Amino acid sequence: MNNEEEKATLFISRLLSNPSLNYLSPLQKEDQIVSFLELNSEQLYATLSSPAFFPGKPWPEIISILETRLRSVINSMVDEGLKRFLFEKIDFSFLSGYGKSPGQSEMLIKSMYTFILKSLKTFDGRKDFGGSYNALLCKLPSRYINAVFGAQSYIHFELTKVQRLKMSKEEITNMIRATLLLRPVVHIYSESVHDRSTGLITKQYSDKVKASIKKDLPLVPEVLLSSAVDSNLSFEKYKFIPTTGRLTSIFNNMARTIRPNMKIDRGASSPEKSWLSVGRRNYKYYGWDIKMLDELYRFSLENGW
Repeated sequence: MNNEEEKATLFISRLLSNPSLNYLSPLQKEDQIVSFLELNSEQLYATLSSPAFFPGKPWPEIISILETRLRSVINSMVDEGLKRFLFEKIDFSFLSGYGKSPGQSEMLIKSMYTFILKSLKTFDGRKDFGGSYNALLCKLPSRYINAVFGAQSYIHFELTKVQRLKMSKEEITNMIRATLLLRPVVHIYSESVHDRSTGLITKQYSDKVKASIKKDLPLVPEVLLSSAVDSNLSFEKYKFIPTTGRLTSIFNNMARTIRPNMKIDRGASSPEKSWLSVGRRNYKYYGWDIKMLDELYRFSLENGW
């Protein structure tokens, strides 16, 4: 590490140590710091162009150095969490139901790890992964799937009778966890084919991505592949989206604004309930399943989530 990198790392470390960021996940911290640097460029330039930091360098070069170091630090945090989820937290034994031996499952998990890291190198993949990562930190799949099996209503019917998953509650939960992590890989192949405002892709692109992933990850079962890729489609247009894919889309988007470690003040509306309430009004625009949103909203009310 050269002198400039050391100075950049020191400055970024100071920003990351701000107590106001304690409630945020790594990628949320990254977003906050990037916004801080951009909004306070004039004030920061006076300090950062001084002899103590980067004397004589223009602001675009300084912010490039800082953002590069920031991504490097955040990547280390995310890498640690990703490994923990893939190799420790998620039980991939559900793959045995799709003809995968323990050895094949282990190979697939290692390949997924490499593949997911590749998606983090893209702007949209990084943004998308932030939602999936937060969803796992907040334990959205386990909490809501527990409620789904307790209620045995619309979502349960869609999982067991429409998608016809012959799995236990725990296996379905783990499959959705894996789907969340795999979802951002659609951005590896192109960053210009989706709607920037909604994040949705077309069926044509979905089919191309699935064909490419089958070559790059030949061990991935069709059910997991379709759930991950098709979670980026609009349910308003494409009613064939697997139930696990529809849930993945909702969990991913809901978790993007949730602060995983933040305690809710007594009497205040929870972020999950608030998001689901807004989501029910905007479901057509973002392509979510309204019946699914209604049921998840009810769970958030009943459980104080």
